[in-house]
Amino acid sequence: MPKLEERRLQQLRGSSYVLTLPKDWVEELGLGKGSSVFLLAEPGLLIVVPGERAGYPLVDVELDVIGVGRLEELTKALYKIGVSQVKFRTREPVQQVISRLRKMRGEVHGLIATTPSENEVLASFSDEVFASLDHGIRVFLTTLVSAAQSVARDVGSGYTASLPDELADCRLYALALFRYASGLITKASRDLIVRALPIASLVSARMLDLCEAFEDVMTDSGGEDLSQLVKTFTTFVSELIDAIGGDFEALERVEEKVEKVLAGRRLEDRRACTLFVVLSKVVESLKELALVKAVLTA
Repeated sequence: MPKLEERRLQQLRGSSYVLTLPKDWVEELGLGKGSSVFLLAEPGLLIVVPGERAGYPLVDVELDVIGVGRLEELTKALYKIGVSQVKFRTREPVQQVISRLRKMRGEVHGLIATTPSENEVLASFSDEVFASLDHGIRVFLTTLVSAAQSVARDVGSGYTASLPDELADCRLYALALFRYASGLITKASRDLIVRALPIASLVSARMLDLCEAFEDVMTDSGGEDLSQLVKTFTTFVSELIDAIGGDFEALERVEEKVEKVLAGRRLEDRRACTLFVVLSKVVESLKELALVKAVLTA
C-alpha cells in the first residue's frame, strides 16, 4: 500500500541537500549502496525511480481467494497498470491455468507463463513495444486504419476472413498503449512531464474505447453496407495520425470534421454514431495533451 511520511532535508558542508530513502522501499526493489536511481524533477515535484529495476515489483495473487474464474480479467488489469510479473498461487491444476494464460497472448503482448514450483504459476510480461507515447498512439491508430481498409476492401468482395486477425492486432496495441501510459511514472522520460500523465492515461483509455467501438460496428453490421462509413472513418483517423506530435491546428481540423458528421445526423445506426462520438473524445484528449505539452515543456 502507498505510504505517506514527512522527512527533513539535510545539508552537507553547506552545498548539496540530502534526503534519505525508506529502508523498506529500497530493500523491496533489491537496491542497496551504489545502486542508481533516476530523479524526475519538475517545479514542485520530485519522483525517485529505481534505475536498475524500474517498473512494478512482483505481485503475489492467491487465485483461489480472488476467484479462478477471474484469471483473465485480473491478468489484463495488472498488465494494463504496468506490472512486470504476477505469481498465481492456486490449488487448481497448474496446466489448466497456464493454458488459459497462453490463450491470452493475442491480447496481451509478450505474455509468458511458467511453473516455478508446485501450485504456482508465474505470468511475465515483456518490455513495452513503443519508444514513446506518440509512437504508441501512431502504431495503434495505424493498425486501426489497416483494419478499416481491410473491411473496405472485403465489403465489396463479400470476404471478411481477415477481420478477426486485424481486430486482434488492434486490441493488442490498444492494451499495450494503456500499459505504456500507466508505466510512464516509473520511467525517466523527456517525452512527457509527470503532471501531464493523467491526460496521457485518459488518451490511452479512450483509445481502448475507440478499439471496442470500432469492433462493435465491424462485427455487428446487420448486413448493412459499411463502405461509406468505413471510408469516412479511415480518412479521419489517417489525418489524426499525421497530426500526432503537436500539430494543434491539424487536430482542430479533424475535430471539426468529426463534429460535422455527428451534427449532420447521417449516422442512423447507434453503433456507428457511438464510434464517431468516441473518435471525437479521442481528438479532444489529444488536443488537451498537445496543449499541456506545449505550455509546460516550453
